[in-house]
Amino acid sequence: MRLRLLVSSLFAVATVAAPMRAADGQTDAVSEGLAPGDYLRLSGGAVAPVHAQGSLRDWRRGHTMGVAWEGWQPSSNGVGRIGFGIGFDYSRLPLNQAQFIADFQPTAGVHPYSASAPSATAFSIETNFRFRIPAPLVVPSLELGFGYMEFRPSTIQYSGATGTGSATQAHRRGAAFMFGAGVDKQVVDRFALFGEALYTYGLTSLGHGVATPGGSCIINQCDALQNTALAVLRGGLRVRLGP
Repeated sequence: MRLRLLVSSLFAVATVAAPMRAADGQTDAVSEGLAPGDYLRLSGGAVAPVHAQGSLRDWRRGHTMGVAWEGWQPSSNGVGRIGFGIGFDYSRLPLNQAQFIADFQPTAGVHPYSASAPSATAFSIETNFRFRIPAPLVVPSLELGFGYMEFRPSTIQYSGATGTGSATQAHRRGAAFMFGAGVDKQVVDRFALFGEALYTYGLTSLGHGVATPGGSCIINQCDALQNTALAVLRGGLRVRLGP
């Protein structure tokens, strides 16, 4: 219910804030082909936990993909300095087997020496603002965004000298913010390539503090806030929509 309400709110904001297209298609002399209007961004890259605590420590660097709508308003000299967008990102993080074995201390039963699990998944929906920096040849920009994040660990199967077992970690969900920087380069007509580095911090499941459900919480490794911090390095294609 919270997710549906958030998505509805984001699209309502987008409808109000959607930019008007410039009638003459004029562009800023230092905008490198960026013109007023609507754009679609398709991206892919790498994602990794940052200063991970609690159960997030048990998952390592993986892959991410995303899609975003973006709009730019016209200005007196072509295109404005601030763009507004809505984006969806989906990531997969493989199990960090060595870290799980080191962290997991079962209260009774099997002590693991090997473990396996499908990749954990994380997704976020956010609104963002992109601040364009006028420059020749490329379009540098700074980004700031706010939205919703959910992290879903997979059930971990492990085995030891005396048998097998499983550990199920709690899902994390809640508000998130992100910031970063990127650069765009016009290729041809309505197409441009871009690359960017982002940091996303999720205030997920505030107040739930268990390192690895099913085992004991290792001293100094508990995560009272269940924060989810991810670093993303990605690139992709920016496509102008419409005429």
